[in-house]
Amino acid sequence: MLPNISTHQLINQNDNEWFTCADINSKQEIVCGTDQGIIYQTQLPSNGKNSTYKQLIGHTKLISDVCYYDPNGCYILSCSADKDIRLWRSFSSNSITIYRSHLSPVWCLSVHYKSDRFASGSMDQTVRLWTPDRLNILRTFIYHSDDINTITFHPNGKYLASGSNDGSIILWAIEQAQPARILKSLSNIEQLTFTSDGNHLISISHNNNEQKSDRISIWDIRSANETNLIDNIPSHRRLLKSCQIQNTNKFVTGFNKSFLFFDINNQQEKNDFFRSEFSNEYIQRLIHLSSNESNKLIAIVE
Repeated sequence: MLPNISTHQLINQNDNEWFTCADINSKQEIVCGTDQGIIYQTQLPSNGKNSTYKQLIGHTKLISDVCYYDPNGCYILSCSADKDIRLWRSFSSNSITIYRSHLSPVWCLSVHYKSDRFASGSMDQTVRLWTPDRLNILRTFIYHSDDINTITFHPNGKYLASGSNDGSIILWAIEQAQPARILKSLSNIEQLTFTSDGNHLISISHNNNEQKSDRISIWDIRSANETNLIDNIPSHRRLLKSCQIQNTNKFVTGFNKSFLFFDINNQQEKNDFFRSEFSNEYIQRLIHLSSNESNKLIAIVE
């Protein structure tokens, strides 16, 4: 499924600094956050030229999430354990806006390009909705009873899904700021991804019991039914990232030096989704997985 592999190595010279999150835009510009509160931005090298780095400095603690705010990659959004959310111009050293409202570290971000809104999830157990031109929040969503690890907009922009350490997934009706669906799991929800048609939600969860295992599930939004796709993954092989393949109902996830592809439209039997596998030695600790085109997959690993 991925016949051509192109790899680039970006080296962090600081042995005491770890990449924690990353994103890439259509211009092949990568932005990475670190555990020391520094953001690095670089262009993938081409024609044998060395890439140059830009440091984006402003956060004072671990960068928990970073993403390009607009489709053209002109702006960057970041959040941190310092409780701040910052908006940056691409390849600019200083942030242009600081959004402050959360009472605890901010763990995750999600952007909906068409509505020009973004959302944040925090250790303070709330989800907050923002627009870039206002310092004050638009709405606060309250239901969870533990840290919020992941949030993602529904493709239509009318709903927002959040996942928490309390084991619940909430599908929020944005305008009403009320839960439209409450999906219950027995594990910490680590990541959520909508399918392109918005009818299914993929979840990555971590079970903190004695076995400490992970699993990936798919939820039917209309019926609230859960199907386990992969279960009992040992934590040392952590299933870290998943993404939807652009403009399709396929999604991919990576763990243990492999990419696993699932096709929601190719269900051969009840609760049996087509799966194919692609292995590569570079797949270790995934910090980013995305698909900007239907035939391209971009993985940033450490």
